[in-house]
Amino acid sequence: MRGWALVARIHSTGRGNCHLESWPSSLGRAEIAHSTPSMPRRRSHRGSSGAGGRGRTCSRTVRAELSFSVSQVERSLREGHYAQRLSRTAPVYLAAVIEYLTAKVLELAGNEAQNNGERNITPLLLDMVVHNNRLLSTLFDTTTISQVAPGGD
Repeated sequence: MRGWALVARIHSTGRGNCHLESWPSSLGRAEIAHSTPSMPRRRSHRGSSGAGGRGRTCSRTVRAELSFSVSQVERSLREGHYAQRLSRTAPVYLAAVIEYLTAKVLELAGNEAQNNGERNITPLLLDMVVHNNRLLSTLFDTTTISQVAPGGD
C-alpha cells in the first residue's frame, strides 16, 4: 500500500459484519465523505446478515483499530471497583491511551538503543528514556523500572 495513507473505517452492518475500507491520501476529507461506498441497507429480519450466512462478530478492539484489548481493560476497570458505573466508551479510551503511551516509550527506547549501537531494548534503556523525557518523567515519577530481567535466575 505504498503511496496510500490508510484512512480506515469499519462499518458494522447488519448483525456483526465488519468491513474495512481505505482511500488514497490524495483525497481530501470532503471528497472522502462524498465518495464513501454505499452501505448495505438494514435487513428487516432480526439476525439476518446478508447472503444467508452468519456474519463474523466484530470486537470493540477491532472497531477501534487498537492492539490493546478493550475487553481486558474493561475487566480490569470493573474488578478494580474504581467507580460504581462505567460508560461503554471508557475502556476504549483508556485502551487507546495505554497503547499510545506504550508506543511512545518503545519508540523513544528504540531510538536510544539505535543511538547507543544496541539492537535490543533493555530495562536500563527504558529507565533512561523515562528519566530523560520531562513529560514521561512526571508521569512515571512513582514507578520503579526493574533492572533485573525476569526469569534470569
